[in-house]
Amino acid sequence: MRLLSRLFLFIAIAFFAISCKRVPVSHWFPVTPQEHYEQELYKLKAEKTVAAQTWFKAGKQVLSDTLFTNVPYQERFYLGDSLPAQSVRLKIPEGRKLLIVPTRNDADSLSKLFLELYRIKANGKPQRIEYLKTNEDIVTINDSEGDTLLIRIQTGLNEKLRISLTLTTQPTLTFPLASYGMQNLISFWGAQRDGGVRSHEGIDIKAPRGTPVVAVENGFITQTGTNNLGGKIVFLSASGSPYSIYYAHLDSQLVSVGQRVVRGDTLGLVGNTGNAITTSPHLHFGIYTRGSGAVDPLPFINDKKEKLPALPVKSIWLGDSVRVKNKVNLYASNDFSNAQKIRVLPRNEVVKILGELAKGYRIGLSDGTKGYIPATGLQSLDKQVSRGK
Repeated sequence: MRLLSRLFLFIAIAFFAISCKRVPVSHWFPVTPQEHYEQELYKLKAEKTVAAQTWFKAGKQVLSDTLFTNVPYQERFYLGDSLPAQSVRLKIPEGRKLLIVPTRNDADSLSKLFLELYRIKANGKPQRIEYLKTNEDIVTINDSEGDTLLIRIQTGLNEKLRISLTLTTQPTLTFPLASYGMQNLISFWGAQRDGGVRSHEGIDIKAPRGTPVVAVENGFITQTGTNNLGGKIVFLSASGSPYSIYYAHLDSQLVSVGQRVVRGDTLGLVGNTGNAITTSPHLHFGIYTRGSGAVDPLPFINDKKEKLPALPVKSIWLGDSVRVKNKVNLYASNDFSNAQKIRVLPRNEVVKILGELAKGYRIGLSDGTKGYIPATGLQSLDKQVSRGK
C-alpha cells in the first residue's frame, strides 16, 4: 500500500510539473494542419531559433488584431518575413452562411497555407470553431448567434505567400415554394399595413392556388391552425437554430403538430385565406426568433449572387514599405466610415503594405498599428522625399 501511495505521489508530481510548463496544446494534441505543423517544429527543436520564435509570436499576436471587415469582401494578403500571419474580424449577417475561399498566387504554390476560424468569446479570448482541411479549398460556416468571428491565415516557417481571401455569403434556408424564386416576391418586410397602423412582418410570394409550400429547413411542426390575419397557418421549428418559420394564407395544411420534416417536404398549398381573402393567392412567409420576435426573412432565402469588387490585377507594393505621398485617413474597417477612423497619417509617412483591396490597402506602421487606408499615391523609400509646405 505504501509503495502504491508513493507511485501515485510520483505521478501527481510529474503531472504537475508538465502542466506548469508553458507548451502549446498543439505540441500534445494536434488537431488542425497548423497544429500538426507546430508539433513537427517542436520535434525538430526549431522553436529555439529566432525565426521560429518570430513565427510563433506572430501567429499568436494576430489573434488579438481588431481590424474589421464587412462581407462580401476580397483582400490580397502578403505573408512572410516578420509577418507570416494575418487576421480579420467579421460578423456573419443574420440568415446567411459564410463561405471562405483562399486563393494562392501561382508563384507561391509550394508555400504552406493554414487557415483557422475563431469565435471571440465574451472575455475577448478566441475559441477555434473551424479550419481549412488538408486538400480542401473552402470553409463554410453558419453562425446564428451573431458572434464576432476571426479568420487567421498563416504560412510556413521561412516561407512567403501571396494569397487572396474571398468572403461571400449564401442563404441558410431554401426557397419556401417549389419551382419558384426571388422574382415572385410581391411584398417586403416593413411595408405598411392597415393604413400604417402596423408594418409587414414578413414577405409575400405570389403563386397560383395549390402551389406546394415546402419546408425550408429540417425540423418539426409546432403549430397548425387558423387565425384572423394568417388564415390557415403552419409553424415549423428549424433544427439547430433559434428560428421558428411561419407560413400563412394557406389553402390547406398537409402536416400535423409534432411531425418531423426535412427540406423540401410539402407542408401545405398556397391560398388566400385570412385577411388575404380579397387578394390573389400568395404565401406570407415569416421568421421569428424565439424570445425576440420577427426578423426580416429576405436574407434567409435570397440566393442572388453577391457582387465583389475586383482586386488589382498586379500587386505593385504588396509586402513593401513605402511612403504615402499625401496625408490620408487610417481606418479600423474596410468600409472607410468616419466611425472607424483611427487617425490621419501625415504626408511621407512610412507604411508597410500588408494587403490590398479594390479601393485601398491594409497597412502596418512602425509602432505596430494596423489599419486600412483608401487608395492613395505611394512611392518607394529610395526616392527623394519632397518637403514642400
